[in-house]
Amino acid sequence: MRRLLLVIVSLVVASCAIAPATASAAAGPPPDVAAPLFSVTNLNQVPPGFTISAKRAIAVAKTSPRMQAIHRAHHPLEIDPVLWVRSHYEIEFLYHGKTIADQTVTVNGKLGPLYTGPLIDTLYARGHYGDIFDSPWVLGFFTFMFLLPLALLRRRAWMDRVDLAMLLSFGVSYALFDTTHLELGVWLFYPCLLYLLVRMLMRGMRARRPIPPLDCRLPTAALVIGLGLLVAGRIFVNLHPIGVIDVATASVLGAYKILHGQSIYYFSFGHGDTYGPLNYLAYVPFEAIWPGNWFTLPAARAAAITFDLLTIAGLIWLGIRLRAGREGRRLGLLLVLSSPIKRGVLLGIGAAAKFFPAVLLPLVAVGYGDRDGKTIRKVLAGFVIVVGATIAVFMPAGGLQEMWDHTLGFQLTRSDVFSIWGLHPSLAPIKDAIEACTVILAVLVAFRPRGRRTPAQVAALGAAVVIATQLTAIHWFYLYIVWFLPLVLVGVLGDSSNHGELERSTIDTEPLEAGEPSPALAGVG
Repeated sequence: MRRLLLVIVSLVVASCAIAPATASAAAGPPPDVAAPLFSVTNLNQVPPGFTISAKRAIAVAKTSPRMQAIHRAHHPLEIDPVLWVRSHYEIEFLYHGKTIADQTVTVNGKLGPLYTGPLIDTLYARGHYGDIFDSPWVLGFFTFMFLLPLALLRRRAWMDRVDLAMLLSFGVSYALFDTTHLELGVWLFYPCLLYLLVRMLMRGMRARRPIPPLDCRLPTAALVIGLGLLVAGRIFVNLHPIGVIDVATASVLGAYKILHGQSIYYFSFGHGDTYGPLNYLAYVPFEAIWPGNWFTLPAARAAAITFDLLTIAGLIWLGIRLRAGREGRRLGLLLVLSSPIKRGVLLGIGAAAKFFPAVLLPLVAVGYGDRDGKTIRKVLAGFVIVVGATIAVFMPAGGLQEMWDHTLGFQLTRSDVFSIWGLHPSLAPIKDAIEACTVILAVLVAFRPRGRRTPAQVAALGAAVVIATQLTAIHWFYLYIVWFLPLVLVGVLGDSSNHGELERSTIDTEPLEAGEPSPALAGVG
């Protein structure tokens, strides 16, 4: 493990050394993570980087054939020119006070795309969101590397392959979203979520018959080489000189505020302060080492590479603990801990960063099915201590109310269009019913199924709870797949017949304290 960590650190340093260089550190962070859109106050002034004024841009926008058709159907129209700094104009046309069309005009006076409906305000849904990742070469490479080991699995049921292959079906929804077919793209990710929810519940509620050890026709050397290619590809994407998304910018901005003694919860149009304190704290070392240009954000790129490599190392290490010898080196599962307190602490770390892992508390508290009161109290103690300590340290001046308003309060009341609930508010009663069922499910998994559970069962139940929670999100995005992906992989590929062997091998390597239960799987994505 020491050698592995040394390799990881070396890769991070080498990767960041070739990251896009910045001539000098920026004077300070951006005031917000929202898009730099500003209303134009002087129609005759030509902004820096533009060759035309807003008045000329309005005249150009009126020549759009689509805009003229809209004008014939809706009049009179009000006009509000908006400036995207050093990028383009957005000429908004309003009917009875509501924006019905947004015609873009380039810096040199050429017509750009015209947006209507949800695309007026949903900037990220205007196409080509993934930039380099939208390339067929990149998508094809990662898809092939995902399918190849899956297709070459030996002695595995076809349903195992189907369940994992279903993860790729999100790509259909993404392709529609990325080509501005927002409505259809949104509807199509729900069948994928529902399928995985049902399958994970089926796997979690009933232990599978003993199955042969995991085997793949690819030799171990090929798996190692393939992993190396994937890591190299991932690092290349991270270092590509494209803009960093708002989540990374917000995380580094929070780290900057911590380093400069400022509150991480503040007024923000872009709402970059909606995460837990530990999310920003995790970026502090990277912002301290690699401060710099707030567009290329080397700190965010270094953090992404480091987190990827640490996750890979952790999965390999955990695979060794779950399967002895060669099989352990070939399969990394999720997380085995020998102490209830450690389970609670780990879950608390997840909740203090992203909040949502808290829904797994009932499941993690019972682990493999041990409902002993002392064990559950230890888990709860570890969870409460971590969450309570981080909140206390980073409490804003306005107390818990201010923190709530900036984080969960905002998320629960935000307006958005990337969900059927946001696109169609009339579906609210259905959303409320699903939320109630999700709460019931999160509690139920602590009591059902009865008896001892296998690691695969616990992981599958965790995946089901996470997916159920995401079903009711006002804002759902493809990046959230990684929140349940590890649990799905464990639930499908985990050896349900290996529970007794797992307990014995873990006890041998790390003795338990007197009175403590056997190891338990903490389902934290």
